[in-house]
Amino acid sequence: MERIIALLLSFFTIVLQFGVTATNDNYEQKTNLQKALDALKNKDVIIAEYHEGEPSADVWSPEDAFSLEKETVTLYKEPGKDFVILNLADIHFSDYGYRALYSLDGEMIIKRAVLDAQPDLIVLSGDIVCGDENSTIFSMERITDLMESFGIPWAPVFGNHDDESNCDLNFLSDIMMSSPHCLMKKGDPAMGVGNYIVNIAEKNADGTEKVVESLIFMDSHHSQPNERQIEWLRWAADGINRATDNGAEISLFMHIPIPEYQTAYDEAWDEDAKKWRDGYGAYGELHETICCDRDGEGNPKDIGFFSAVKETGTTRYIFCSHDHANDFSIDYQGVRLTYCMKLGRGSGYHFGFNGATTIRVGEQGVARITHKTATYGPLLPIVDINTAE
Repeated sequence: MERIIALLLSFFTIVLQFGVTATNDNYEQKTNLQKALDALKNKDVIIAEYHEGEPSADVWSPEDAFSLEKETVTLYKEPGKDFVILNLADIHFSDYGYRALYSLDGEMIIKRAVLDAQPDLIVLSGDIVCGDENSTIFSMERITDLMESFGIPWAPVFGNHDDESNCDLNFLSDIMMSSPHCLMKKGDPAMGVGNYIVNIAEKNADGTEKVVESLIFMDSHHSQPNERQIEWLRWAADGINRATDNGAEISLFMHIPIPEYQTAYDEAWDEDAKKWRDGYGAYGELHETICCDRDGEGNPKDIGFFSAVKETGTTRYIFCSHDHANDFSIDYQGVRLTYCMKLGRGSGYHFGFNGATTIRVGEQGVARITHKTATYGPLLPIVDINTAE
């Protein structure tokens, strides 16, 4: 009954929002609707196919010399104006079944979120498409077309559901990376698919540049970054610190929360008083178990990733998604651990948690983090953190 009600709400939302257009007037809603209908007609044939992409030939070594020009992509913020990042999490775009209708609803919310935020960069933080024979090549093509329609740089990372259907991660990467505004790089195959760096810089009056924020995107696989990624993070952060004289703050984006999300929550949340303890700068809510990597006894499994984060000295933020009903943010041992808001009603929807997260970067780094919900129509802030205070 709950699913039927959700479908009816989705359909009603689509009807109400159908007239909302993307920022690019050449994009038409009919395009994606027609693709969805075509996919439905050819479902059996499409699912029977399997698509594999070519692994990256980019092999990283700790002995490699770090270069901002070689290792990173640079985006520029206007002096005196915040650089706005819009994070879209756990969209679960699908072609078949009830999730196909949810995807059309999700598309409308994405458009509204882009119009609301007017971002300089869009981040897709995993579970972009959904498996269980509900997602095919068309799902990724549709979301790629949608992202490109905005004419804004966009940066994706993969989640645990993206390759569960008939496309592997390399093939899905090829689809996204074929579009002009996609910033993704596959990186060293030994680290997964999608480990890369994007810098946010500001041009000075004398023609020089200052990097104010480095965004490091990491494949968290189905658990957390592996040991090779830990070494790569140390290497990348050291290179960024040297190149910017420790002037660039670092933020990490990945799909699955690291184990410290659990330890941070346990310390910051007062279960008896049902409120956050002082001293953790904690905001937001938890409505489901934190799905981090755990050992055989269910305890958070520490492989040294967070220690490496702290060793960098400049990594101040980690953004993840994965748990659809959590949106809390905690300042833990000098690093703010934040869940980004889930977008869409499909796949584990919790009432009220349907929207997007904006991250504003100022001259000194991240200045504000805001979760907005689209559940009630207009995008309304439910968590607003001024990190510059």
